[in-house]
Amino acid sequence: MRSSGDKVARIDDVVDLRNLSQSERMQHVLRLLETRDSVPVSELSEAFSVSEVTVRSDLKALARQGLVARVRGGVRALQQGQSEVGFDLRLRLEVERKRAIARAAAALIGEGEAVAIDASTTGYYLALELRAKRELVVVTNGLLVATALADAPGITVLVPGGALRLSAMSLVGDFGTDILRTTRINKGFLGARGLSIERGLMDLNPDEVRIKQEMADACEQVWGILDGTKWHRSALLSFVSVEDLTGIVTDDSAPADQVEAWRNAGVEVVTAHLGPLEPLPVRPRDLRRATRNDGATS
Repeated sequence: MRSSGDKVARIDDVVDLRNLSQSERMQHVLRLLETRDSVPVSELSEAFSVSEVTVRSDLKALARQGLVARVRGGVRALQQGQSEVGFDLRLRLEVERKRAIARAAAALIGEGEAVAIDASTTGYYLALELRAKRELVVVTNGLLVATALADAPGITVLVPGGALRLSAMSLVGDFGTDILRTTRINKGFLGARGLSIERGLMDLNPDEVRIKQEMADACEQVWGILDGTKWHRSALLSFVSVEDLTGIVTDDSAPADQVEAWRNAGVEVVTAHLGPLEPLPVRPRDLRRATRNDGATS
């Protein structure tokens, strides 16, 4: 049962959604579907202060891109019955904030260290920032994280085995956790779908939560990497408690009162400020499309 302090994404979590462009409205719909199975047209129309005809046009555009599924009276996440959106979709959300967080997190990593990065989208952007470093060992269950570092000179990438979760482009299961139990890692950087002082960092999928727990247990320091939108959210399962968390790297949209509460609880909070973005070191790659193309030419 959800406690009174927990919260899932609501349209009115954002103060004012009026006068947004179509692209901005579509981004908000995708963000809502990270923690909700569906959203009705009428609710979106009221929140955005646009007609239902305009909302339906937005939702049709999202469906044409293969990002959502239309249902009578609204829209739902592609995976019926789950409040989880695919990696390639989440990679497009809050890009500026995630990249700012990634830069700040990379500054915490010294050359010669062993670090763990999970399969989160912020973890992917962190991997891109690490390409310039040397003598790193990176342990990850994220296939795109591993791909981003595969040709980086001086970086050794270790990928624990396991079962493939296509929606997260990750490997999970006993093969991976068995290896992590015998490994010592300097620092771990883990994304989350939500957080609270009472429950720590939280996520949705039991398999992902399990490997995040194993990663955290293998690390001397554990850092959460999450943008300001996650501070208003809860999720089903906890994977790192406040007592086991070294710090959080977030952006300057994180609520000041909650940031202060975490600091008072003994958790360091690093706030990244958005700045001019340089081109990505490597272009994000859709491994599913690449796999299909490779298979077609073999």
